Amino acid sequence: MISTHAPQRFEIKDSEGTDVIPGRLRHVAVVLFDGFDLLSASVIANVLEIATELSACGPIQWTYRITTLSDHDGYVASSAALLVSAETFDAHAGHEFDAIFAIVGADACIDSRAVPLIAWINRARSKAADVRLVGAPLPGLDGHACDELHDDEHDSQLNTSHRSGDCRTKSQSLNDALTGALKLIRRDMGDNMARRVAERLSICSRDMLNAIFEDVVGNTPAEKVRAAAHWLQDNCRRQVTIEDAAQVAAMSERSLLRHFRSELGMTPSDYLMHARLQVVCSLLVETDLPVDKVAKRAGLTSGDHLARSFRRHMKTSPTEYRAQRRMQ
Repeated sequence: MISTHAPQRFEIKDSEGTDVIPGRLRHVAVVLFDGFDLLSASVIANVLEIATELSACGPIQWTYRITTLSDHDGYVASSAALLVSAETFDAHAGHEFDAIFAIVGADACIDSRAVPLIAWINRARSKAADVRLVGAPLPGLDGHACDELHDDEHDSQLNTSHRSGDCRTKSQSLNDALTGALKLIRRDMGDNMARRVAERLSICSRDMLNAIFEDVVGNTPAEKVRAAAHWLQDNCRRQVTIEDAAQVAAMSERSLLRHFRSELGMTPSDYLMHARLQVVCSLLVETDLPVDKVAKRAGLTSGDHLARSFRRHMKTSPTEYRAQRRMQ
């Protein structure tokens, strides 16, 4: 299973067992294809490691746990002729990942063996999971047809198509990796933390940083509230908290609550619920998913939670809403 939920919570305790810092655990899958760019994979791991280290001094300890996956179990050859150990994605069919990096690279070899893996990534993307492509285009991704191929001629055609359409350089793959990892940090911990991580990296150019932080959090309370509201909207499908939004806006929860009400006329919790109900309404009309699954895809804890919230805000049940809208 591929998760679109917020990271697991935990507590860091001192030697006497006293709670010290609340924690967030994020599971990240790094998917490797034969011929992948080794430097790009290293950069992603390095960025997440630095973020984990820096967050230890903040109000929330974030930990990023990386799992390396491929279309087969064993070693995957990189563009630098070094082998990297990976597990088959099938072995993690029941695991949850909060983010997925698919590293293709200019020298990657894509054939029909990768079709099931690409389909797995597509399913993650269709559920609004955080999927980031690093390097060259990936045949079959983004909703394009990706049929099962078996003979050598079709394998050759798939791989040739991949290479002929690839005009990216290794520096561009590195840019994809660095930008994707920093944007993940920014999404979780806010602009300030992402900038601190970037400052620890000597490979960040000014143009790259400007592209990543082009919509920076402002300094006024109104700008910070808008940044928090935008973040809540973007992340409403996950089980995010107001505490997380306050960290993104670089404000205390109390300050965010006060200014949020002043600027938008509602609490952050109400705003988040409104965003989630918009997702729920779309899923009820556009899919046949049961209410429990709709709830999970909208960042709610259960079907019962969804039913109570839906009736309170929409004055009807999810089932009745679905039936009424489909009759229109």
